Amino acid sequence: MNLPKKNLFFLKYFLVFIVGFFLVNSTAAFQVDEEILYQISATVLDKKGHTFEVFWFYRLDEESWKGKGTLTIFGKDYLSLDLPFMNVLIQKSVMSVKYPEEDQVLIDYFNRRDPSNLFAVLLSEFNGFIVENIDANNEQISLSLVPESLVGFDHLWMTVKENEWIPKTIKAVSGKEMEINVDVLSVGPLVNPDDLIMGKLTASEIIDLRE
Repeated sequence: MNLPKKNLFFLKYFLVFIVGFFLVNSTAAFQVDEEILYQISATVLDKKGHTFEVFWFYRLDEESWKGKGTLTIFGKDYLSLDLPFMNVLIQKSVMSVKYPEEDQVLIDYFNRRDPSNLFAVLLSEFNGFIVENIDANNEQISLSLVPESLVGFDHLWMTVKENEWIPKTIKAVSGKEMEINVDVLSVGPLVNPDDLIMGKLTASEIIDLRE
């Protein structure tokens, strides 16, 4: 069937309009997603620093650990986490981890581009992850993030209070092997950043993997 030239003209430009409409809306949605991630990162990584009281759950294969603790973040370069079963200290390019039960500290280079390390994901402004879904409900925003590559976490979920941008919950999973759940119980200012900058983890055994 041959359509009149006039109909072909309108059909052509109607299709162009539809394609353009969806491209514009997809671009706008992407910009909104990026803006929300930026707001969360800018708040968490504020140069004045934050102290978070958290409940931390960590599962690796069949073993799991959980407990209340303190997470402190000072900009993009300094982080500490103090839990009953683990202590973490990140100072720029160095990461120290203490296991109290073994009275042992491991020191290694910190790879902030490691998509399987939740601390790296937080300090790198969620680099390597894109927003899969956003849902706003009762002044709370829920985000689902997926990785750009097949390495690291399969999925990240976060909830934040609207207009405050501080995470309330964070969940990260890697297959069936690893799961991390973080509940933020309270947030306050970082009182003494020198504890992060100059601090050290001590133990009877120090293993430096950089050597």
